[in-house]
Amino acid sequence: MKTTSISSLSVSQAMQLTVQSSQTEISKLQRESVSGTFDDVGLELGTRTSTSLDYGRESNRLQAIVDSNSFADQRMQSSQLAMQQMSDSGQTLLNSLVALSGSSDTTSLQVSADTATSVMENFVSYANVSTNGEYLFSGINSDVAPLDDGFIDDLKNDFNTSLSNFMSSNGIASKSDISATQMQTFLNDYNASFDWSSWTNASDNKMASRISTSESVTTSSSLNGDGFRSLALSSLITSQLATAGLSPDTMSVVNTQVTTLAGKAVSGIDAERSSMGLSQERLEKADTAMKSQMDIINTQLTGLVGVDTYEASVRLNTLLTQVETSYKITSKIQDMSLVNYI
Repeated sequence: MKTTSISSLSVSQAMQLTVQSSQTEISKLQRESVSGTFDDVGLELGTRTSTSLDYGRESNRLQAIVDSNSFADQRMQSSQLAMQQMSDSGQTLLNSLVALSGSSDTTSLQVSADTATSVMENFVSYANVSTNGEYLFSGINSDVAPLDDGFIDDLKNDFNTSLSNFMSSNGIASKSDISATQMQTFLNDYNASFDWSSWTNASDNKMASRISTSESVTTSSSLNGDGFRSLALSSLITSQLATAGLSPDTMSVVNTQVTTLAGKAVSGIDAERSSMGLSQERLEKADTAMKSQMDIINTQLTGLVGVDTYEASVRLNTLLTQVETSYKITSKIQDMSLVNYI
């Protein structure tokens, strides 16, 4: 009878190789259990790897647009709030002018002037509002505030200078001497020559954002719009002339003019809000469509590169048990010695 000897060293080395191989598989299974996808997509899919990459790129592209849309939506929501405040201010001024119509009461006139001044100050505050470092009403010049710090004082000085020049050229000694016809002429001329865009730093061009793979919409406003111009002009004229000591007939002309301007301000700003509301609606629909597309793409991608995490966990636990057993066996083999049997 012939026997073949097997050394404990060779058995130990074989066990070590088994453990090394198992540890590599354990690392792979651990990553797959966490990610839910193949650890090495290229190795698993082969020629289909390019398909998974295409799915991933398209999903990432859509997600980038959705993320960008969130900033655009925030900008439009903030713009809507500011314009609502402007519109409400215009309505407040309009209400005060309607109540003032035909009145020569000094107290009422002072209230109207104070209201107009407050409206103008609020208008400047809302016009210069910014979000994420972007001024909302500067159009594409979003890094510059649309109105300068000295806007109100400069505007008042311009109006009063124009009125003084008109009075001088027509031989009018004081504001109380201005006739209704003369005031009508002055206000018409001032309104016609009032270059609103020269008073702002805003661009006529508004910001546009790509809200889907094939659609772009306007996502900002410009203070150069007619509604904003009318609000500034109506509050300016009221604040400067309501307490100027004008005759009742002349004051009636002023009241009619600023009432018309205030009405245009409210309707113009509300029209701007409506236009932006349409952009918000289109953005919301685009987001919904792209998220649906991403769900479809991600489902296809998961079916291509996904693994059964439950199965991976079972295999992982099995391998961990085998490795632990191998360690115990190896330890016992290394402890074997002929001395124990002598």
